[in-house]
Amino acid sequence: MRLIGLSFTFLLLCIINIQAQNSISINDAVRSSIENNIELKKQKTQIRKTESYLSEAGRIPNPAFNYSREDLKLNNFKVGEWIASGSIPLNFLWERWSNVEAKEKSLEAEKLLLENSIQSVSVQVKNAYLNYHFLTQLTKELNAALKKINLAAESAKQKVKQGDIPEYELQRILLEVNKFSAEMKRIEIEKSNSLSELKLFMGFTGNDISTEGVILNPVSFSLEELLKSASRNRKDLKAIDKLIESEKAFLSHNKMKIFPSISLTAGYKKQADDFSGSVMQLSFEIPLFKRNQLEIDLSENELNSLLYQRNFLVNKIQEEISIALTKYLQYKEFYEYNKIVEPQELFTTAAYSYEQGEKSLVEFLDGLNAYKDALILNKDFELNYCQSFFELQKAAALNTVNEIIKGE
Repeated sequence: MRLIGLSFTFLLLCIINIQAQNSISINDAVRSSIENNIELKKQKTQIRKTESYLSEAGRIPNPAFNYSREDLKLNNFKVGEWIASGSIPLNFLWERWSNVEAKEKSLEAEKLLLENSIQSVSVQVKNAYLNYHFLTQLTKELNAALKKINLAAESAKQKVKQGDIPEYELQRILLEVNKFSAEMKRIEIEKSNSLSELKLFMGFTGNDISTEGVILNPVSFSLEELLKSASRNRKDLKAIDKLIESEKAFLSHNKMKIFPSISLTAGYKKQADDFSGSVMQLSFEIPLFKRNQLEIDLSENELNSLLYQRNFLVNKIQEEISIALTKYLQYKEFYEYNKIVEPQELFTTAAYSYEQGEKSLVEFLDGLNAYKDALILNKDFELNYCQSFFELQKAAALNTVNEIIKGE
């Protein structure tokens, strides 16, 4: 008996532990999604490739060793010589630095683009998390309301038997119960879809996730302040600036390659008649026809394209911030206005009054529908308010995430 008791206690602790493990905060969801996102992993792989290209650009070219020998003979007369020499290209002395600079700027741009992608993933995960969280809350509250409606329906059945109310009134209540249940099924399907989306983001393989609420403590910003924040902190804007710097350095690199390939050879020569001494050779191409025109043209075109992209991105950021700020302020106003509405009190009063015979069927159904609509509307406004804030936060690159998001 004692063993059974211990086993039951152990099982209960395991269940509690599993439930605790599945309780995930919004920041935990973001971290998990960043760790498991396949696109972010691809970008990290690309960064490692760029680091390899940078290392390769900084390496000094290998010297070449040459050895030649001649042994000639005519009758008893012998002549010959041997030469040992080493050669190295000289162009790297002026080409290497611009190439290294171009690769360094390109690497910095890749890292900034990764940070920008992480911010985008964070907003997507937060939106999915909040969508699932509010749908879960809405389901719980509607379930509680459905229980009260069922009690009212049972009470109506008894009243019909006692002749206190007509059959029509019972059928009308049962019809409303069916409509309410159908609405709940629709919301439960949305909840299931949002859970699947959240689990896909997180790489979570469990059956269910317990979410936590969030409290927003936003700070008021003017449009000008948000635009300044974006110009200072937007990772995609910084990345394109680094790409422009990289392409300028690469253009300089290609222009330096107008100079012909130059190599220096130095060595030692010895002949069969014991004549010996050092040898030196300088060789270079004569740039009569090919002067790296193609590579220079391609770099100039790419640079112009990047400058156009930057201008477009600046205008796009301004438009994003303006739209996001307008949306956020509107949803904030709706959310704060609807906080004063207490749909639960409205429904409880209507249900109790109907059971006591103080309200008619029409008044009860009106209170029921008003409660359901107000509850869904409140959750929708709260969700849109939070999501619009996260979108504004990303658009303006506000560095206040840890200060603003707090678990309840």
